[in-house]
Amino acid sequence: MSMHILFMAWTSSFIFLQGRSVLCKEMKFPSRAAKPPSPSDFLDKLMGRTSGYDARIRPNFKGPPVNVTCNIFINSFGSITETTMDYRLNVFLRQQWNDPRLAYKEYPDDSLDLDPSMLDSIWKPDLFFANEKGANFHEVTTDNKLLRIFQNGNVLYSIRLTLTLSCPMDLKNFPMDSQMCTMQLESFGYTMNDLIFEWLDVGAVQVADDLTLPQFVLKEEKGLGYCTKHYNTGKFTCIEVKFYLERQMGYYLIQMYIPSLLTVILSWVSFWINMDAAPARVGLGITTVLTMTTQSSGSRASLPKVSYVKAIDIWMAVCLLFVFAALLEYAAVNFVSRQHKEFFRLRKKLKEQQRQRTEEELAQQGLLFQSFGLALSTGSAPDMDATPVFADLPPGLGFYDIRRRFVDRAKRIDTISRAVFPMSFLMFNVLYWLTYKVLRHEDVQATL
Repeated sequence: MSMHILFMAWTSSFIFLQGRSVLCKEMKFPSRAAKPPSPSDFLDKLMGRTSGYDARIRPNFKGPPVNVTCNIFINSFGSITETTMDYRLNVFLRQQWNDPRLAYKEYPDDSLDLDPSMLDSIWKPDLFFANEKGANFHEVTTDNKLLRIFQNGNVLYSIRLTLTLSCPMDLKNFPMDSQMCTMQLESFGYTMNDLIFEWLDVGAVQVADDLTLPQFVLKEEKGLGYCTKHYNTGKFTCIEVKFYLERQMGYYLIQMYIPSLLTVILSWVSFWINMDAAPARVGLGITTVLTMTTQSSGSRASLPKVSYVKAIDIWMAVCLLFVFAALLEYAAVNFVSRQHKEFFRLRKKLKEQQRQRTEEELAQQGLLFQSFGLALSTGSAPDMDATPVFADLPPGLGFYDIRRRFVDRAKRIDTISRAVFPMSFLMFNVLYWLTYKVLRHEDVQATL
């Protein structure tokens, strides 16, 4: 009986298993695919621990050079300093090259984004900025670096940098100048037999939409080119981009040109002040001269000590010349207005000298004539007003008439200055702005 029960149980189990097998076949459950390797095993295999990858050897070793495609994205552009002739910018530097040793098929993804710590495990181009004066990485809140590997072995390496690059400037037209600043990307250790840099075909240099500069306008066109360097150690690849900057002179109009213009106009007020008010006219002249001197020194404080003359130097020098000439004009007016005193002093002195000479001559002639027994007749002394000093004045004028004539001459100088000074300054302004804003500006634009 027990044997019969065991047989019946075994038969039921067999039938159940067979039915489940048939049911599974009818439902057609898919079979499991091969399990992909774990990320750690995959990276160990990819980066060399198990595959023999050596980060010290470039791709295509002993073969054709590695072509590295570069492009930059400018986050900020500013701090253009004339004294040190450099500029500061924040960029995303992106490099892309092909390393066949990093190609993979284990994962179906087109690309893999890896942690920046993996950068030390792969080969990277030895790019540096040839005209760099200072640079720093960004590590807040983590290293601002990107590493992406594609299935075909392409590697994308992006990094965020803040750079201070040199920019030799021509300041002859300052502050109406346009500058061209360059950025040069060069290989330090690999010659062109091993490494070649080139710009991305489309979008090699991109600029943030909200990018603004305080004093300059960054033009849209960028000059992309090559600057291959030849040294004693070989020929090294180099690419460059040129940024065209046009200065906006609104700040200098408000801080330099308009104040100096008003100072020059203020110096002309002395032409309408009475010539007898010496303290007022002298004080006004000295104040304007000192003000212009201070403004001229302030305009040079933020500029390098270059050996050539800048546009702002010409403006300040001419303005200083005008206010100094206005001060000298009053000196001339005051001198002419006081000439009547000198006139009478000289006439008195000449008459006294003439009287003494006449007495001496008469004394000598009297002795001579007395020796011959002749009489001496006395005559009148020569007219003092006939001397060249007083030849331009009519004879017989009194003190007040002569004084009025000299005062009228001084007033005539003031009257002429009221017209000559403004007209001369207006002519200078026309020539100055025509030269620097039109003629020189067009020449600079053609050169750039």
